[in-house]
Amino acid sequence: MTIKVVILLSYLIVLITLSVIARRKIPQTPEGYFLANRSLGLVVLFFSLVATNFSAFFFLGFAGAAWKTGFGQYGIMGVGTALVPLAFFVIGWPVWKLGKQKGYLTAPELIGGEFNSRFLRGLVMVVMVVFTLPYLLTQAVGAGILLSSLFNMDLLRIGGAITILAVGVTVVFGGMKASAWTDVLQGFLMILAMLLAVVFVSRGLGGWQSAGEAAFLTSPEHFSRPGPDNFFQVTTWLSYLLLWTFVNPLFPQVFSRFYTAKTPDSLKKVTWLYPLLVSFLFLAPVMIGVWARGTSLTISNPDMVLPAMVLNYAPEWVYVFVMVGAMAALMSTADSQLLALATMFSHDLGIARNSLRAGRWLALGLCVIIALFLLSGLNPQIPIFTLLTQTTFAGLIALTPATLAALYFPQIHKAAPILSILAGEMMVILLRTNSLPTFGFVDGILVLGSALLTLFVVHFLERAFRRTALLKA
Repeated sequence: MTIKVVILLSYLIVLITLSVIARRKIPQTPEGYFLANRSLGLVVLFFSLVATNFSAFFFLGFAGAAWKTGFGQYGIMGVGTALVPLAFFVIGWPVWKLGKQKGYLTAPELIGGEFNSRFLRGLVMVVMVVFTLPYLLTQAVGAGILLSSLFNMDLLRIGGAITILAVGVTVVFGGMKASAWTDVLQGFLMILAMLLAVVFVSRGLGGWQSAGEAAFLTSPEHFSRPGPDNFFQVTTWLSYLLLWTFVNPLFPQVFSRFYTAKTPDSLKKVTWLYPLLVSFLFLAPVMIGVWARGTSLTISNPDMVLPAMVLNYAPEWVYVFVMVGAMAALMSTADSQLLALATMFSHDLGIARNSLRAGRWLALGLCVIIALFLLSGLNPQIPIFTLLTQTTFAGLIALTPATLAALYFPQIHKAAPILSILAGEMMVILLRTNSLPTFGFVDGILVLGSALLTLFVVHFLERAFRRTALLKA
């Protein structure tokens, strides 16, 4: 118990120390604090994007989803996420270019600025804040799950609250420079932790072949399509491949990273390196999740699959290291999310005086609110994978058509992106209230389709009205 506490406290002290050092090395300007003066090189940018994307969802939700539905999860997650760099190239490069040319700091500022619309800017901000909150909440809940497993006691509330407050402190002190530096450390930890987990769990199960055979004999449907309960249909595959590709760049924490690259060459190289790591590393939690089917473990919560497997089939030191690595994954995502929200609070709310300080403290205040909700007993009773698919991913993908329009067709009328976003969010509401059928697709794809269709319809109607008005004149 004492060793575990010392390790965790040492880890937190290192993070806070890096934040304090980073604070001294950056100018206290919005661009310096929020974007590290747009100075991140290849290595730091790569680990920053990796650590930002590999969250509690990667360590907990992904293994739990594979435990439920089988090896097909690697196809829709590993391959799907490996396609994300295509969107990095299509969206990230022009975002970096416009940010450099016009000084943009946030996604709302860019989209609203390209269409010269304050309302659109505010709308994008509201959507990003509202739908990032569930993702941020899962990091706190994930921390509570990990700490409860690590110390074998109920720390879901207090553990999650302390973790999110600690993340808030690092954000207030360090900004983007600290976030990027800690991402390198946390990225290395989480990669090593996942590799140790899969290697030692396989040894504990008698080797790779024995682990696979035991799971296959227990549940052969986990090894073939369409998987348990016919989960993997054509619409499922198509849904997730499109979802990961188009929603990932619209996460505020990822979008802000596009601005931070020192050169476009760094961003382009990350586009090649990212899928190599993802396609390799994402296989590990899937294997552990499927192997759990061949064990005698009784698992009631899918999010507990990976902690339970490592606890029971790996040495104790590996278990502690993996739990720290998982904490690194969720904390790196949480601090990036908070920093992105702080940037929007200070830059897009119209706070003219002391906006930098206001953004920091508003973000910390958000941490306090989340901590209070956790302490009051708030705990989503659905798996992380399902929660995020139905909320964050569905809500943010509605911004994709408007973003692409801002980057490539800023000459269209601002009504098109505004109504596009509103139509997408209306679809989210209709789907969550079961007012519409999904036809086998995940919510986000129908949201994307409705937003894209609305963008085109409004654009062509506006052009037709304009031509008619010109002819009458």
